[in-house]
Amino acid sequence: MNNRSSDRRFFLCTGEAVTADRLALYPHSHIIGELRYVLDEGRRVTALARWECSVTTRLEPPIKPDVDIYLIGDARDIKCRFAGCHNKERWEIGQAAIMQLLSHYRKYDMRDV
Repeated sequence: MNNRSSDRRFFLCTGEAVTADRLALYPHSHIIGELRYVLDEGRRVTALARWECSVTTRLEPPIKPDVDIYLIGDARDIKCRFAGCHNKERWEIGQAAIMQLLSHYRKYDMRDV
């Protein structure tokens, strides 16, 4: 994946996912992480790469931020880590990830368990 800021989509503490050119429209928000494509069992799915530190949208996003977790699937109460911010958001699974999870579960017949 290209690391240029203009190609990246950032996930904000207010729940929006925006490109770098739209960050200025959210001056009171913070970047929790970014959307990235990852391989999950050979299939490319969208994940939320949550950063170790949230940063303000007023500054240029870091080029290679430290990521503490890749979220594939629904996640609730993702807390903003910017000092003084109490926002919590939900990351919702993308369609490609849903299909990947369904194909994984079809491999197993629950009657055999």
